[in-house]
Amino acid sequence: SRASSISWMRACATWTPDVMAASGARRAMLLLVSSMSAGGRSVRLGPRIVRILRGGGWEVAVRLTTPGDDPAAIAGGVAAGSIVAALGGDGYLSAVARGCHESDALFVPMPGGRGNDLCRALGVGTDPLARARRLASLGLSSDEAGASSSDSLTSRVRPLDGMWVRSRDGVRLALGIVSIGLDARANILANESSLTSGPLAYGYGAFAALASHEPAEIVATVDGRERNMSGWIASVSNSGRFGGGITLVESSDMSDGVLEVCHVGPLSVARALPVLAKVVAGRAKNHPAIEVESARVVSFAAPAGMVAMADGDRIASIPFTVDVAPGVVSVLV
Repeated sequence: SRASSISWMRACATWTPDVMAASGARRAMLLLVSSMSAGGRSVRLGPRIVRILRGGGWEVAVRLTTPGDDPAAIAGGVAAGSIVAALGGDGYLSAVARGCHESDALFVPMPGGRGNDLCRALGVGTDPLARARRLASLGLSSDEAGASSSDSLTSRVRPLDGMWVRSRDGVRLALGIVSIGLDARANILANESSLTSGPLAYGYGAFAALASHEPAEIVATVDGRERNMSGWIASVSNSGRFGGGITLVESSDMSDGVLEVCHVGPLSVARALPVLAKVVAGRAKNHPAIEVESARVVSFAAPAGMVAMADGDRIASIPFTVDVAPGVVSVLV
């Protein structure tokens, strides 16, 4: 409700840091907080994170977003060169990254969801309080001159690739994996579960999906070459991570300007089950049943209407196209 949002914002504003102006210029940050991610986890931790950041010298403006808000539009409306942090799940972070791309702002992801796969892939971890403590030391710009190369803000900025997903519903930015096979069905079931742990939710979803999933006839075009991607898993990867820590594509690199197409074909259930179990357990590296190839543009033409998932959310339905978006945003790790 509006009243509870105002109360939460006041809680964030009641603490100010004891930082002398002479210590250096304080950097400004807009912190966008999801009210929905992980059953309200971001909301509960938000005030503590703000205190940590302000304690390091940051000037933090906070915006608690509700389902009626558009985080991409908010981040897209800031001045160029601004610093925008996002505390929420992977879908929320992708939306804020899209806005930072539009405004040319620096994107600061903070783990606040169940899976936190983007933060895992970037190496910033899954603990939002620990992430805030590592960022706190960057709050004073005068520290830049005397800081070691590993501690300065500029040394921790990286170009981050993404994926433009183009469908009849418009264009959206995805950062992790776009999936339409069993992994997409598992994601849907995980979202519908009451489990708050990403790995547990996705593990449940994967094996629950086996009970109802039937490998479909999937037709795709990979860099201009038509390909049959029927079977169990059909995905396009940027980060290689999904499901709260599952590494589906070991070779994925979020700053190499290419994507990876991952496919597990129409094996029998008896043969597919051990492969999928290894995927869920994160031990599927170099498994012969998992085909991976590099690509820049992947289009899915059939079956019409099949739902695609990315970054924990529904992102499109077939037909749609995935284009690599090299260096789509600058990210602070």
